[in-house]
Amino acid sequence: MDGNVRMHIAAVINAGLIDRCNGVVKEGKEAMVYHADGGWKGRRSRQQAEDDGGGVAEDEISSVVHYSGEGALDTVGSDGYDVAVKVFKRISEFKGRGTYVDGDPRYHKQKFKTNDQRDQVVLWTEKEYRNLIRAYRAGVPVPKPLYRKENILFLRFLGENGWPSPQIKEIDMKKGSKKWTTLYAQTLVAVRRLYHCARLIHADLSEYNILICPTWQASHGHLIPSDERTADDETLQVVLIDFGQSVEIGHPSAEKWLRRDLSTVRDFFVKQGIKALSNEDAERHVTDPFEEVDDAENGETGITEIAVDSAKTEDIDNIWRHTKRGWDDKKEMELLLEKLKGTSR
Repeated sequence: MDGNVRMHIAAVINAGLIDRCNGVVKEGKEAMVYHADGGWKGRRSRQQAEDDGGGVAEDEISSVVHYSGEGALDTVGSDGYDVAVKVFKRISEFKGRGTYVDGDPRYHKQKFKTNDQRDQVVLWTEKEYRNLIRAYRAGVPVPKPLYRKENILFLRFLGENGWPSPQIKEIDMKKGSKKWTTLYAQTLVAVRRLYHCARLIHADLSEYNILICPTWQASHGHLIPSDERTADDETLQVVLIDFGQSVEIGHPSAEKWLRRDLSTVRDFFVKQGIKALSNEDAERHVTDPFEEVDDAENGETGITEIAVDSAKTEDIDNIWRHTKRGWDDKKEMELLLEKLKGTSR
């Protein structure tokens, strides 16, 4: 952690997003992830919601997420959760990442390789933050993005007491267990939702960036006290992480990378002794169009996250543009599980 990073973290502490930054919980080739205690702002916003009779619904402090990330610190709270601080290393590892940026329509005016090393890291950090915002708004199970500054991302910490949630490869479970089938179905439903509702391909999906955590940790809204959690809140679910390389579905290599993601996921789950769709069937399942239904018929409003691209937060015209009316993860799970019944390994 260099002086510049420490300065930005001190600013976040002063703003009330975190209380203090603790030790490293994960180290990868391109980034270090630290655990941080959630700050007073998240605790206060939860108490205000309870005082107002709003239970654990999100309030104006914690629900706003900005594309830029910078300059929005005064509106950001942690919802009562701890925070993950992801610091990207200023190293040459990013030189080979240009293909994930140059073909992305959102960055058509920027050539990754023409940026110096420092700017490449900052651009990569911004790209992961933007991708996470899109996925989070779309209802995909991802860590909630909170704030970005240069090469630092602040996200909801998934885990308890400073211990991070395990990667799916770290789960010790009997081969052939129905629980593996459930986790496989959850993963494909998440990939399908990412494709249709966020219009993104993960492009690097594997057992290393799928976490397993209780539903309450990944849910939208404030932290649910332990004595108020239901059995459903404790149900384990998959959460997708590491979105720096993710691209829009219009990227020239999106189809190739989707196939690679699905093949990697299939290989992992087949090793766990369960049935899985063939790569071709999995691709069809993910990309098959979703038939929207009228809200009046379905009784639901679909995705209702507000898309905030500026300081303006109450503009009804900014509802996330890829909302899929009638999308229901439970129904998607049921359909997929039914398909798997007739599938051979």
